[in-house]
Amino acid sequence: MTVTFPDRLELAWRDTPIQPLPALSEALGKSIRVWRDDLTGWALSGNKIRKLEFLCAEARAVGANHLVTCGGPQSNHARATAFAARNLGWDITIVVREPPGGFDHTDMPNGNLLLNRILGANLVFIPFDEYREQGSVYEPFLEATANRLYQQGARPFMVPEGGSCAMGCWGYLAAVREKRELLPEGEFDLFCAVGSGGTLAGLQLGAETFKPGCRVHGVNVCDTADHFKHRAGRLLHDFSTAFPDSGVRPSTAELNIHDGFVGEGYALAQDEDLRFYAELARDTGMLLDPVYTGKAFRGMAQLLKTRPQDFSDEIVFLHSGGQFASFAFAEQYQRALG
Repeated sequence: MTVTFPDRLELAWRDTPIQPLPALSEALGKSIRVWRDDLTGWALSGNKIRKLEFLCAEARAVGANHLVTCGGPQSNHARATAFAARNLGWDITIVVREPPGGFDHTDMPNGNLLLNRILGANLVFIPFDEYREQGSVYEPFLEATANRLYQQGARPFMVPEGGSCAMGCWGYLAAVREKRELLPEGEFDLFCAVGSGGTLAGLQLGAETFKPGCRVHGVNVCDTADHFKHRAGRLLHDFSTAFPDSGVRPSTAELNIHDGFVGEGYALAQDEDLRFYAELARDTGMLLDPVYTGKAFRGMAQLLKTRPQDFSDEIVFLHSGGQFASFAFAEQYQRALG
């Protein structure tokens, strides 16, 4: 099958390994491997940079010199976008949604927020109540911020939440093509965290196009499975509308999204979760973050333990990065680990 890809920039270290986990494989009776896309770079790391390669190429093509994006204080996407912007010599503005309980601006920044401050990103904070009043979406705030920057003489380019849009889907469509020789032959199940839907949609397109034996599974880390079935389904529709001549067939798949692992809420972790991540790190040398990959990995492990008959013997988990957010849980880690 011939697929015509849009332009992309060379921002990621794409030659990431797929690491076996022999101890966990033996415990669960499955062959479990981890696609280490946390190693796509250092600060320009994780799944976000794969999307940004295509989005930044689009921004350059329209003459942009200022990226505008959004996320919570510990957003991996916002941090990756900030580093991408500075790498390209552009300015960066981040619309930061404050958490429901408010945000103390006098607190010492840590994790991704600290990195954004080091980069000199322009941070525009919006109270959670205002975000909720706008339908719990970022678009009105992104548009208002971009319009203000344009009036000030900048050439802004809006990057949506998580880089999840039709163009962003190319990131993991391309990634599956690049990894198709390293991924298992025949039928296997591929799990990922779902926080904005773009990685899941890209993986689904990539699997259908280049790896038909792959069944893609998402584990949502916020909202509900139904929410993301609609959201990722919309991305698949938008992709086919935006790129009708790409050679990628429109997806008709029923999306597999597993609910029940959000815990107390988005970006919140229980002490037992942190102990699980710490034990895994000590056993494998691999660190999961408490917001995305940790919840998704633990959810996958529980599914394989309680419903082994529903999955193949070959399992791959996409480690989509995000370890910097662990530093925001320092006090809780200290309490949980004694």
